[in-house]
Amino acid sequence: MTRKTDVDAEFDAMRSVYGALKDLDANAQKRVLDYVLKRLSLDTGDLVGERTGSTFSPTQLARETEESEDKSSETTRSTASEGEFEGISPVAQRWIRRNGLTTDQLSKLFTLGIDEIDLIAKTVPGKTKKDKMRSVALLTGVAAYLGSGAPRVTHEVLKEALSHYNAYDTNNFSSYIKDMAGEIAGSKESGYTLTARGLAAAGEVVNELTTKK
Repeated sequence: MTRKTDVDAEFDAMRSVYGALKDLDANAQKRVLDYVLKRLSLDTGDLVGERTGSTFSPTQLARETEESEDKSSETTRSTASEGEFEGISPVAQRWIRRNGLTTDQLSKLFTLGIDEIDLIAKTVPGKTKKDKMRSVALLTGVAAYLGSGAPRVTHEVLKEALSHYNAYDTNNFSSYIKDMAGEIAGSKESGYTLTARGLAAAGEVVNELTTKK
């Protein structure tokens, strides 16, 4: 009984880590893993193996996690038609399902169905420029995510979007970005990428904008 409990606990931990990392780009995944390994003083040589007892292979972990997500999704909403997600990256499709969103909702905010998906929301949430900046950064990240599968935008693209929504504060831009590091990582040189927390927050913003009466 104890053995089974240990195995279940290990799988749950792996599934949580996998779920947090799988939507990040490769560089971000590596940074997170390197940080965790160093903090835990772990040797990477013995970390990967096929499932024996309480050890799970990455392939099996991914498969079982995806199967679990698919089953959960099926209980809350019907399967989308083949054409519903046309033009949307496969990884973003899973994000859509996890957040309980529909393409009808997304089409109110983004230019779906064309080669380059852009943000077209009439307004964004926020009473201050900092709040609006966060909303715009999250939504532009989602626009990129829907199209390419990577929630990353250049500084130029973000600045243009911020200016459009009157959310660009020249004097405080850098400090605002630093304050949002948990959700939006990056710099002017490298561009800005939504973290796992940022993608979750973006889902909340999309719901907020599309469910208002």
